[in-house]
Amino acid sequence: MNLTKTEKITGIALATVLLLLTLSGSGYFFFTLKVTFVQWLAYNACSPSSLVYLACFIAFWLTKKTVWLPLAFLPMYYFGTMGLFTFTWSGANIFAQMSHITMTLNLIWTGYVLYRISDYKAFTQGLLWSIALFVPYIAFVMYYCRKHAEEINSLLQMTP
Repeated sequence: MNLTKTEKITGIALATVLLLLTLSGSGYFFFTLKVTFVQWLAYNACSPSSLVYLACFIAFWLTKKTVWLPLAFLPMYYFGTMGLFTFTWSGANIFAQMSHITMTLNLIWTGYVLYRISDYKAFTQGLLWSIALFVPYIAFVMYYCRKHAEEINSLLQMTP
């Protein structure tokens, strides 16, 4: 795996911005909204997804194994990129949209690196593990949010 200096700097910069946004968003949920860990997992699913990506990003740098990069692809895409289309672009959601944009940019960087490295076997393995590990998490988030719709609406002040 030979990444150029620009590719390395871009990946590290994007990961750093994602980390800062994730910590800020998680702080808001834990300290301002005072949610429990389970509520955080469900109501702020972008943060756990981002933390998994960051852990995989670090594992990729330390082990030089390509299989780590696509491991967080599914939750980052589902909660990050798709969040661009499900959240409004006004009020407090602007901060959430900044996180979604950063998640998407990290995915674009990851996709570019995986394409350039051309390790399709590792990419496929990582993506299959991503599906196996995170489809249950996505199902949990959807179920929990549906069962606690009034609570999330009240907590996030989504109703007028």
